[in-house]
Amino acid sequence: MKKSILLSLLASSLLAAGGDIAPATPVATTPVPTEFGLLDNLVYNGQLLTRYENADDSVNEEANAFTTRFALSAGAGLAGIEGLSVFGQIIAVTNFGYDEYAPEQAGYALIADPQNSRITQAYLDYKIGKTAARIGRQMMNIDDERFVGAVGWRQMPQTFMAYTLTNTSIEKATLMASYITNRYGVMDTLSGNTETAVLHADYQAMPELKLTGYGYLIGSSGNTYGAMATGKVSFLNYIAEAATQQDATLANENAGKPSVDAMYYRGDLSTVYNGIVLGVAYESLGSADGNSHGFTTPFATLHKWQGFADAFLGYTATSNAFGLNDAYAKIGYVGSTYGKVFGFYHDFSAQDTTGTNTEDAGSEIDLLYTYDFSKKLGFLAKAAFFTGESNSVIGAARNDLDRYWVQLDYKF
Repeated sequence: MKKSILLSLLASSLLAAGGDIAPATPVATTPVPTEFGLLDNLVYNGQLLTRYENADDSVNEEANAFTTRFALSAGAGLAGIEGLSVFGQIIAVTNFGYDEYAPEQAGYALIADPQNSRITQAYLDYKIGKTAARIGRQMMNIDDERFVGAVGWRQMPQTFMAYTLTNTSIEKATLMASYITNRYGVMDTLSGNTETAVLHADYQAMPELKLTGYGYLIGSSGNTYGAMATGKVSFLNYIAEAATQQDATLANENAGKPSVDAMYYRGDLSTVYNGIVLGVAYESLGSADGNSHGFTTPFATLHKWQGFADAFLGYTATSNAFGLNDAYAKIGYVGSTYGKVFGFYHDFSAQDTTGTNTEDAGSEIDLLYTYDFSKKLGFLAKAAFFTGESNSVIGAARNDLDRYWVQLDYKF
């Protein structure tokens, strides 16, 4: 019963803290009876994720980080009101004193997992009919996280203080609108106020075709409007996407409204046969062309894009002066007996040049292996090898960058 009281107080305190967060999918949730009339059907889950990461950026001292994420989440019905619930999550990240990496110590390569603790999610949900409202600090993973994501790869995820509505009244369609006032990044230096509106719609036109339209109005970046078609025809999975980014219309408290006029394109084809995965893709982010910046995605889960080495992390998040093209291929195997193994190859190039610089922006090879010992315990090993081009017009592409990871993830 002491456990019941503790978890009930945790959920109540998280609600009082305010904010908005979306829970990760529970792996092993445990209903706990409660004596309190305020909370009912209390459910909790937790995670211990331990990781070793090595980074060598050819400029700073080689970095090593040994970190652990402890996460505890709790959700419950509230006050016995049908459709009303509360959810909260706390995360603490520790490095056990092994701090030979930036930002913990200057002069080392960056590993973006500093020691930190935070109420990552704390929100109210209310659902009536086919409309749901969420108010508070929440995670957002929209589509494949190309524009808005939780950056779940890092030990401290990205969350937002937001007011979100979703509706499924139209058959085969999902409509979503959200207003974001604060961003809580993977590091505190990436957190702050924002004025952002998110508009998103999905429509399953036919079994082989889902259509998606979106608008991301970010005051510090610009207005992004786009459309995407996804589906499967015969043995081929496909993605076709295009977007435009224009001048920001919402306020940016930190600086004047940026000017931007850039395009984005993506095409992706993949197939799976007897566990073997093959795929090719091309992604293009337009250049600044005299504006404040080119096409950027500051709220994305950027580790999923342009290679695991994160060579272009800051470039595609905020600056992108010369544009970036990424042609890449993947090959892998997925099986329950031996786990998953993947290899990726990226070839990068800029769209614009200046002076004697070249459009070549380097290349990268990524390797990934995962294995689940059980539903609760998983293993991951990953490596990234970015080969830079010393004369590239993009500064971020001029140096070699290697990263290695070994990770155990236990959920309860």
